[in-house]
Amino acid sequence: MPDFGPAPARRPVCYAPPMPRVIAITSEKGGVGKSTLAVHLAGAFHERGQATVLVDEDGRVGSSLRWAARADGPGLGFPVVAPDDVKPKKLAAAVAVLIDTEGRPKRKELRRLSERADLILVPSGVSALELDATRELLDFLLEAGDVGRQSRVVLTRVPPVGHAGEDARENLRDEGLTVCNTLVRQYAAYQKAAELGVLARDVRDPRAGVAWTDILSLSRELR
Repeated sequence: MPDFGPAPARRPVCYAPPMPRVIAITSEKGGVGKSTLAVHLAGAFHERGQATVLVDEDGRVGSSLRWAARADGPGLGFPVVAPDDVKPKKLAAAVAVLIDTEGRPKRKELRRLSERADLILVPSGVSALELDATRELLDFLLEAGDVGRQSRVVLTRVPPVGHAGEDARENLRDEGLTVCNTLVRQYAAYQKAAELGVLARDVRDPRAGVAWTDILSLSRELR
């Protein structure tokens, strides 16, 4: 048989690590539970085994960072960082990166979100004023093209009794807006969690489990 010489050395195959999914949570209306949603959604992804990092970009208030700083003991279980502390090493193993955006961001900042985020969540309460503000924001996002196509409304602080949440959800859908099916109902467990620097599941409250179930349901709907 002919001698073709030694076989060529095999080059090692390099695989780039998958990029984490980036979810931004933003609103132009205060008091809709933006940071509460960001902290708890990050906690839900973490509980489900997805390495998660929460970035607090609200430099004026820093609710998520303050929340994490109050923790005593195990705390939240996932890192909460300021934008200046976001390093490639911290994101290398992350499956999900959540951004708690600045409160009432400027419109140009909202446009830039489309370049950074795979999904933009807009939390909204169910009152007429909150829903009007949400409609205005979603109209702007839809006019911005790509930003609107990757945006969803999530109804928060929904009264646990009655049909206000379901009615608001269906009305927004009838108007052509994309709305998460899960309703995040209003429970005192969230406020207690913020005071202690933990998640709602970790506080002593008769409704803590129900509150956490809402968040887990939302996390599964998103991924």
